Amino acid sequence: MVNRFCVVIGSSADSGEIDAERRSDWSGNRFLGPCARGFRTIVINLDAENIMPSTKLANSEAKIVKLKDVALRAGCSLATASRALNGNPTVGEVERERVLAAAAQLGYVPNNSARALRAQTKHLVGVIIPTLDHAIYAKMVDGLQDRLAQAGTSVIINTSGYDLERERSQARLLVARGVEAIILVGAEHQTQTVETLARAGVSQILTYTDTPGDASGAVGFDNYASGISAAKYLLELGHRRFGMIAGLTQHNDRARLRRDGYLDAIMEAGISRDNVVVLEAPYSIDAGGAAMRSLMQTHPRPTAVFCGSDILAVGAVKYCGPAGISVPKDVSIIGFDNLEIAHVVEPELTTIDVPAREMGQMAAEALIEFKKSGEKGIVKTLQTRLLIRQSTGPAPD
Repeated sequence: MVNRFCVVIGSSADSGEIDAERRSDWSGNRFLGPCARGFRTIVINLDAENIMPSTKLANSEAKIVKLKDVALRAGCSLATASRALNGNPTVGEVERERVLAAAAQLGYVPNNSARALRAQTKHLVGVIIPTLDHAIYAKMVDGLQDRLAQAGTSVIINTSGYDLERERSQARLLVARGVEAIILVGAEHQTQTVETLARAGVSQILTYTDTPGDASGAVGFDNYASGISAAKYLLELGHRRFGMIAGLTQHNDRARLRRDGYLDAIMEAGISRDNVVVLEAPYSIDAGGAAMRSLMQTHPRPTAVFCGSDILAVGAVKYCGPAGISVPKDVSIIGFDNLEIAHVVEPELTTIDVPAREMGQMAAEALIEFKKSGEKGIVKTLQTRLLIRQSTGPAPD
Protein backbone atom coordinates (compact mmCIF):
# COMPACT_ATOMS: atom_id res chain seq x y z
CA MET A 1 0.00 0.00 0.00
CA VAL A 2 1.36 3.41 -0.99
CA ASN A 3 1.63 5.94 1.82
CA ARG A 4 0.74 9.21 0.17
CA PHE A 5 0.88 12.47 2.02
CA CYS A 6 1.33 16.15 1.28
CA VAL A 7 2.97 18.64 3.62
CA VAL A 8 2.46 22.37 2.96
CA ILE A 9 5.17 24.40 4.64
CA GLY A 10 4.31 27.98 5.59
CA SER A 11 6.57 30.95 6.15
CA SER A 12 5.92 31.68 9.81
CA ALA A 13 8.02 30.58 12.77
CA ASP A 14 4.98 28.69 14.10
CA SER A 15 5.16 26.29 11.15
CA GLY A 16 8.86 25.72 11.64
CA GLU A 17 10.33 28.11 9.11
CA ILE A 18 12.45 31.19 9.53
CA ASP A 19 10.98 34.34 7.96
CA ALA A 20 13.68 35.69 5.67
CA GLU A 21 12.44 39.22 6.20
CA ARG A 22 13.23 39.22 9.94
CA ARG A 23 16.62 40.79 9.32
CA SER A 24 16.93 41.97 12.92
CA ASP A 25 17.13 38.34 14.07
CA TRP A 26 20.39 37.76 12.22
CA SER A 27 23.55 37.63 14.32
CA GLY A 28 26.84 37.54 12.47
CA ASN A 29 26.43 34.94 9.78
CA ARG A 30 23.96 32.56 11.38
CA PHE A 31 20.51 32.38 12.85
CA LEU A 32 19.48 29.73 15.34
CA GLY A 33 15.80 28.93 15.55
CA PRO A 34 13.23 26.19 16.09
CA CYS A 35 12.23 23.84 13.32
CA ALA A 36 9.31 21.51 12.74
CA ARG A 37 9.45 18.08 14.37
CA GLY A 38 11.71 19.44 17.12
CA PHE A 39 14.86 19.76 15.05
CA ARG A 40 17.20 22.63 15.76
CA THR A 41 17.99 24.51 12.57
CA ILE A 42 21.04 26.49 11.54
CA VAL A 43 20.39 28.92 8.72
CA ILE A 44 23.54 30.26 7.12
CA ASN A 45 23.55 33.88 5.96
CA LEU A 46 25.40 33.47 2.69
CA ASP A 47 25.55 37.23 2.24
CA ALA A 48 27.66 37.80 5.35
CA GLU A 49 30.93 39.55 4.57
CA ASN A 50 33.04 37.00 6.40
CA ILE A 51 31.87 34.08 4.27
CA MET A 52 33.59 33.32 0.99
CA PRO A 53 31.44 32.61 -2.10
CA SER A 54 30.73 29.01 -2.96
CA THR A 55 33.62 27.36 -4.72
CA LYS A 56 33.07 25.93 -8.20
CA LEU A 57 33.23 22.21 -8.75
CA ALA A 58 36.35 21.07 -10.53
CA ASN A 59 34.34 19.01 -12.99
CA SER A 60 30.78 18.75 -14.26
CA GLU A 61 29.88 15.95 -11.85
CA ALA A 62 28.17 17.30 -8.72
CA LYS A 63 29.77 16.25 -5.46
CA ILE A 64 27.56 15.39 -2.51
CA VAL A 65 28.96 17.37 0.41
CA LYS A 66 29.33 15.33 3.59
CA LEU A 67 30.10 16.26 7.17
CA LYS A 68 33.68 15.11 6.76
CA ASP A 69 34.13 17.67 3.95
CA VAL A 70 32.99 20.44 6.28
CA ALA A 71 35.31 19.20 9.03
CA LEU A 72 38.24 19.10 6.59
CA ARG A 73 37.54 22.62 5.33
CA ALA A 74 37.20 23.93 8.91
CA GLY A 75 40.30 22.07 10.14
CA CYS A 76 38.56 20.23 12.97
CA SER A 77 37.35 16.76 13.88
CA LEU A 78 34.07 15.23 12.70
CA ALA A 79 32.75 15.35 16.25
CA THR A 80 33.53 19.05 16.60
CA ALA A 81 31.94 19.87 13.25
CA SER A 82 28.80 17.95 14.23
CA ARG A 83 28.56 19.68 17.61
CA ALA A 84 29.07 23.12 16.02
CA LEU A 85 26.35 22.56 13.42
CA ASN A 86 23.95 21.37 16.11
CA GLY A 87 24.55 24.39 18.34
CA ASN A 88 26.32 22.49 21.13
CA PRO A 89 27.48 25.09 23.71
CA THR A 90 30.72 23.20 24.38
CA VAL A 91 32.11 24.41 21.04
CA GLY A 92 33.97 27.70 21.22
CA GLU A 93 32.65 30.73 19.35
CA VAL A 94 35.63 31.04 16.99
CA GLU A 95 35.55 27.36 16.06
CA ARG A 96 31.78 27.44 15.59
CA GLU A 97 32.10 30.38 13.20
CA ARG A 98 34.76 28.53 11.22
CA VAL A 99 32.56 25.42 10.87
CA LEU A 100 29.49 27.44 9.86
CA ALA A 101 31.51 29.33 7.26
CA ALA A 102 32.86 26.05 5.85
CA ALA A 103 29.33 24.64 5.63
CA ALA A 104 28.16 27.74 3.76
CA GLN A 105 31.07 27.64 1.32
CA LEU A 106 30.49 23.97 0.49
CA GLY A 107 26.68 24.16 0.36
CA TYR A 108 26.38 21.54 3.11
CA VAL A 109 22.89 20.73 4.41
CA PRO A 110 22.59 18.79 7.72
CA ASN A 111 20.80 15.54 6.96
CA ASN A 112 19.46 14.40 10.33
CA SER A 113 15.90 15.02 9.20
CA ALA A 114 16.72 13.56 5.79
CA ARG A 115 17.60 10.24 7.38
CA ALA A 116 14.42 10.32 9.43
CA LEU A 117 12.21 10.95 6.42
CA ARG A 118 13.93 8.36 4.26
CA ALA A 119 13.20 5.84 6.98
CA GLN A 120 9.50 6.72 6.79
CA THR A 121 8.97 6.77 3.04
CA LYS A 122 10.54 5.06 0.06
CA HIS A 123 10.65 8.18 -2.11
CA LEU A 124 10.13 11.86 -1.45
CA VAL A 125 9.95 14.78 -3.90
CA GLY A 126 9.84 18.48 -3.04
CA VAL A 127 7.86 21.07 -4.97
CA ILE A 128 8.46 24.82 -4.74
CA ILE A 129 5.73 26.88 -6.38
CA PRO A 130 5.43 30.68 -6.25
CA THR A 131 2.04 30.77 -4.52
CA LEU A 132 -0.97 28.81 -3.32
CA ASP A 133 -3.29 31.76 -4.05
CA HIS A 134 -6.04 31.60 -6.68
CA ALA A 135 -5.25 27.96 -7.59
CA ILE A 136 -2.81 29.16 -10.25
CA TYR A 137 -0.57 26.13 -9.74
CA ALA A 138 -3.11 23.75 -8.20
CA LYS A 139 -3.81 21.70 -11.33
CA MET A 140 -0.11 21.24 -12.07
CA VAL A 141 0.60 20.04 -8.53
CA ASP A 142 -2.44 17.77 -8.57
CA GLY A 143 -1.30 16.09 -11.78
CA LEU A 144 2.22 15.73 -10.40
CA GLN A 145 1.02 14.16 -7.15
CA ASP A 146 -1.30 11.71 -8.87
CA ARG A 147 1.43 10.36 -11.13
CA LEU A 148 4.10 10.24 -8.42
CA ALA A 149 1.72 8.44 -6.06
CA GLN A 150 1.45 5.66 -8.64
CA ALA A 151 5.22 5.34 -8.40
CA GLY A 152 5.15 5.20 -4.60
CA THR A 153 6.50 8.74 -4.19
CA SER A 154 5.22 11.34 -1.74
CA VAL A 155 5.32 15.11 -2.17
CA ILE A 156 6.25 18.04 0.06
CA ILE A 157 4.88 21.36 -1.21
CA ASN A 158 6.46 24.71 -0.42
CA THR A 159 5.89 28.27 -1.66
CA SER A 160 8.38 31.00 -2.50
CA GLY A 161 6.15 34.07 -2.84
CA TYR A 162 7.94 34.81 -6.16
CA ASP A 163 11.08 35.48 -4.06
CA LEU A 164 14.23 33.71 -5.31
CA GLU A 165 16.02 34.24 -2.00
CA ARG A 166 13.18 32.55 -0.17
CA GLU A 167 13.18 29.81 -2.80
CA ARG A 168 16.86 29.15 -2.04
CA SER A 169 16.18 28.94 1.69
CA GLN A 170 13.30 26.54 1.19
CA ALA A 171 15.27 24.39 -1.23
CA ARG A 172 17.81 23.87 1.57
CA LEU A 173 14.99 22.94 3.96
CA LEU A 174 13.61 20.42 1.49
CA VAL A 175 17.05 18.86 1.02
CA ALA A 176 17.33 18.61 4.79
CA ARG A 177 14.01 16.79 4.84
CA GLY A 178 15.31 14.10 2.55
CA VAL A 179 13.91 14.86 -0.91
CA GLU A 180 15.55 13.10 -3.81
CA ALA A 181 14.30 15.66 -6.35
CA ILE A 182 12.74 19.12 -6.46
CA ILE A 183 10.19 20.44 -8.94
CA LEU A 184 10.66 24.16 -9.63
CA VAL A 185 8.68 26.74 -11.62
CA GLY A 186 10.37 28.64 -14.43
CA ALA A 187 13.94 28.82 -15.71
CA GLU A 188 15.31 31.61 -13.49
CA HIS A 189 16.76 30.62 -10.13
CA GLN A 190 19.65 31.77 -7.98
CA THR A 191 23.00 30.19 -8.83
CA GLN A 192 23.41 29.21 -5.18
CA THR A 193 20.13 27.27 -5.30
CA VAL A 194 21.23 25.26 -8.31
CA GLU A 195 24.67 24.59 -6.84
CA THR A 196 23.26 23.53 -3.46
CA LEU A 197 20.91 21.02 -5.08
CA ALA A 198 23.67 19.69 -7.32
CA ARG A 199 26.05 19.18 -4.41
CA ALA A 200 23.35 17.41 -2.44
CA GLY A 201 22.67 15.07 -5.37
CA VAL A 202 19.08 16.36 -5.71
CA SER A 203 17.76 16.38 -9.28
CA GLN A 204 15.62 19.25 -10.58
CA ILE A 205 12.73 19.32 -13.01
CA LEU A 206 11.61 22.77 -14.20
CA THR A 207 7.99 23.48 -15.10
CA TYR A 208 6.23 26.27 -17.02
CA THR A 209 9.31 26.47 -19.25
CA ASP A 210 10.79 24.37 -22.03
CA THR A 211 14.35 25.53 -21.29
CA PRO A 212 16.12 23.10 -18.93
CA GLY A 213 19.45 24.90 -18.55
CA ASP A 214 21.52 22.88 -16.04
CA ALA A 215 18.46 21.12 -14.61
CA SER A 216 17.67 17.45 -15.10
CA GLY A 217 14.76 18.37 -17.32
CA ALA A 218 12.07 20.90 -18.24
CA VAL A 219 8.35 20.40 -18.85
CA GLY A 220 6.39 23.39 -20.06
CA PHE A 221 5.51 25.59 -22.98
CA ASP A 222 6.77 28.54 -24.99
CA ASN A 223 5.76 31.64 -23.03
CA TYR A 224 7.07 33.92 -25.79
CA ALA A 225 4.88 32.21 -28.40
CA SER A 226 1.88 32.52 -26.09
CA GLY A 227 2.36 36.30 -25.97
CA ILE A 228 2.56 36.35 -29.75
CA SER A 229 -0.72 34.46 -30.12
CA ALA A 230 -2.56 36.98 -27.92
CA ALA A 231 -1.22 39.91 -29.97
CA LYS A 232 -2.01 38.33 -33.32
CA TYR A 233 -5.61 37.66 -32.37
CA LEU A 234 -6.14 41.24 -31.22
CA LEU A 235 -4.50 42.51 -34.41
CA GLU A 236 -6.88 40.34 -36.46
CA LEU A 237 -9.78 42.03 -34.66
CA GLY A 238 -8.52 45.36 -35.97
CA HIS A 239 -7.07 46.81 -32.77
CA ARG A 240 -4.28 49.36 -33.10
CA ARG A 241 -3.92 50.73 -29.56
CA PHE A 242 -2.75 48.17 -27.04
CA GLY A 243 -2.18 47.76 -23.35
CA MET A 244 -0.73 44.97 -21.24
CA ILE A 245 -0.96 44.21 -17.55
CA ALA A 246 2.04 41.93 -17.04
CA GLY A 247 2.99 40.19 -13.85
CA LEU A 248 6.05 41.50 -12.04
CA THR A 249 8.87 40.62 -14.44
CA GLN A 250 11.86 40.85 -12.10
CA HIS A 251 13.15 37.31 -11.47
CA ASN A 252 10.17 35.96 -13.46
CA ASP A 253 11.19 34.64 -16.87
CA ARG A 254 7.63 33.53 -17.69
CA ALA A 255 6.16 37.02 -17.28
CA ARG A 256 9.02 38.60 -19.25
CA LEU A 257 8.68 36.21 -22.16
CA ARG A 258 4.92 36.66 -22.45
CA ARG A 259 5.41 40.43 -22.45
CA ASP A 260 8.20 40.28 -25.02
CA GLY A 261 6.26 38.02 -27.38
CA TYR A 262 3.23 40.30 -27.17
CA LEU A 263 5.28 43.44 -27.84
CA ASP A 264 7.36 41.94 -30.65
CA ALA A 265 4.30 40.73 -32.54
CA ILE A 266 2.70 44.17 -32.29
CA MET A 267 5.88 45.91 -33.45
CA GLU A 268 6.26 43.50 -36.36
CA ALA A 269 2.74 44.46 -37.48
CA GLY A 270 3.94 48.03 -37.91
CA ILE A 271 2.34 49.44 -34.77
CA SER A 272 4.31 52.24 -33.12
CA ARG A 273 5.65 51.51 -29.63
CA ASP A 274 3.91 54.74 -28.59
CA ASN A 275 0.60 52.94 -29.11
CA VAL A 276 1.43 50.25 -26.54
CA VAL A 277 1.31 50.81 -22.77
CA VAL A 278 2.73 48.08 -20.52
CA LEU A 279 2.18 48.03 -16.77
CA GLU A 280 3.35 45.46 -14.22
CA ALA A 281 1.31 44.31 -11.23
CA PRO A 282 1.43 41.52 -8.64
CA TYR A 283 -0.96 38.66 -9.27
CA SER A 284 -4.11 39.81 -7.48
CA ILE A 285 -7.57 40.93 -8.54
CA ASP A 286 -7.18 44.30 -6.82
CA ALA A 287 -3.83 44.92 -8.54
CA GLY A 288 -5.37 44.06 -11.89
CA GLY A 289 -8.16 46.55 -11.30
CA ALA A 290 -5.74 49.29 -10.27
CA ALA A 291 -3.59 48.71 -13.36
CA MET A 292 -6.64 48.76 -15.62
CA ARG A 293 -7.68 52.09 -14.13
CA SER A 294 -4.26 53.50 -15.00
CA LEU A 295 -4.49 52.17 -18.56
CA MET A 296 -7.94 53.66 -19.07
CA GLN A 297 -6.68 57.06 -17.92
CA THR A 298 -4.11 57.27 -20.71
CA HIS A 299 -4.97 59.21 -23.87
CA PRO A 300 -5.76 57.82 -26.29
CA ARG A 301 -6.58 54.78 -24.19
CA PRO A 302 -5.99 51.20 -25.40
CA THR A 303 -8.81 49.31 -27.06
CA ALA A 304 -7.22 45.91 -26.31
CA VAL A 305 -5.47 44.66 -23.17
CA PHE A 306 -3.57 41.42 -22.64
CA CYS A 307 -3.17 40.33 -19.01
CA GLY A 308 -0.39 38.01 -17.86
CA SER A 309 -2.83 36.05 -15.69
CA ASP A 310 -6.56 35.43 -15.48
CA ILE A 311 -6.39 36.91 -11.98
CA LEU A 312 -5.20 40.23 -13.37
CA ALA A 313 -7.77 40.03 -16.18
CA VAL A 314 -10.64 39.50 -13.74
CA GLY A 315 -9.53 42.62 -11.86
CA ALA A 316 -9.44 44.51 -15.16
CA VAL A 317 -12.97 43.42 -16.09
CA LYS A 318 -14.30 44.24 -12.62
CA TYR A 319 -12.95 47.79 -12.90
CA CYS A 320 -14.58 48.45 -16.26
CA GLY A 321 -18.24 47.93 -15.33
CA PRO A 322 -18.56 50.57 -12.59
CA ALA A 323 -16.35 52.90 -14.66
CA GLY A 324 -18.87 52.84 -17.51
CA ILE A 325 -16.49 51.00 -19.87
CA SER A 326 -18.07 48.19 -21.87
CA VAL A 327 -16.20 44.90 -22.36
CA PRO A 328 -15.71 44.10 -25.22
CA LYS A 329 -17.46 47.01 -26.97
CA ASP A 330 -15.04 49.65 -25.68
CA VAL A 331 -12.07 47.46 -24.76
CA SER A 332 -11.14 43.81 -25.35
CA ILE A 333 -9.43 41.85 -22.55
CA ILE A 334 -7.46 38.60 -22.80
CA GLY A 335 -6.32 36.58 -19.79
CA PHE A 336 -3.81 33.78 -19.32
CA ASP A 337 -4.00 30.33 -17.63
CA ASN A 338 -7.70 29.43 -18.17
CA LEU A 339 -8.44 29.22 -14.45
CA GLU A 340 -11.96 28.40 -13.28
CA ILE A 341 -12.52 32.05 -12.41
CA ALA A 342 -12.35 32.86 -16.14
CA HIS A 343 -15.80 31.21 -16.51
CA VAL A 344 -17.33 33.05 -13.55
CA VAL A 345 -16.58 36.65 -14.48
CA GLU A 346 -19.04 38.50 -16.71
CA PRO A 347 -18.33 38.57 -19.60
CA GLU A 348 -16.45 35.26 -19.65
CA LEU A 349 -12.77 35.71 -20.35
CA THR A 350 -11.03 35.04 -23.60
CA THR A 351 -7.81 33.47 -22.36
CA ILE A 352 -4.73 31.42 -23.15
CA ASP A 353 -5.27 27.87 -21.92
CA VAL A 354 -2.32 26.26 -20.11
CA PRO A 355 -2.50 22.44 -19.87
CA ALA A 356 -1.41 22.58 -16.23
CA ARG A 357 -2.56 19.16 -15.05
CA GLU A 358 -0.91 17.47 -18.02
CA MET A 359 2.24 19.46 -17.29
CA GLY A 360 2.32 18.09 -13.74
CA GLN A 361 1.87 14.53 -14.96
CA MET A 362 4.61 14.95 -17.56
CA ALA A 363 6.94 16.49 -14.96
CA ALA A 364 6.51 13.34 -12.91
CA GLU A 365 7.22 11.24 -16.01
CA ALA A 366 10.35 13.29 -16.71
CA LEU A 367 11.58 12.68 -13.17
CA ILE A 368 10.94 8.96 -13.43
CA GLU A 369 12.70 8.94 -16.81
CA PHE A 370 15.71 10.77 -15.39
CA LYS A 371 15.97 8.35 -12.46
CA LYS A 372 16.17 5.47 -14.91
CA SER A 373 18.55 6.97 -17.48
CA GLY A 374 20.54 9.52 -15.49
CA GLU A 375 20.68 11.69 -18.64
CA LYS A 376 20.03 15.40 -18.10
CA GLY A 377 18.39 17.78 -20.52
CA ILE A 378 14.99 16.09 -20.80
CA VAL A 379 12.53 18.44 -22.51
CA LYS A 380 8.79 17.89 -22.82
CA THR A 381 6.96 20.71 -24.60
CA LEU A 382 3.23 21.30 -24.37
CA GLN A 383 1.08 23.62 -26.46
CA THR A 384 -1.04 26.47 -25.17
CA ARG A 385 -4.18 27.49 -27.04
CA LEU A 386 -6.31 30.58 -27.35
CA LEU A 387 -9.87 30.13 -26.03
CA ILE A 388 -12.15 32.78 -27.52
CA ARG A 389 -15.03 33.81 -25.25
CA GLN A 390 -17.02 37.01 -24.64
CA SER A 391 -14.36 39.48 -23.38
CA THR A 392 -12.90 40.22 -26.83
CA GLY A 393 -14.41 41.77 -29.94
CA PRO A 394 -13.69 44.00 -32.94
CA ALA A 395 -11.91 47.30 -32.37
CA PRO A 396 -14.36 50.17 -31.75
CA ASP A 397 -14.84 52.67 -34.59
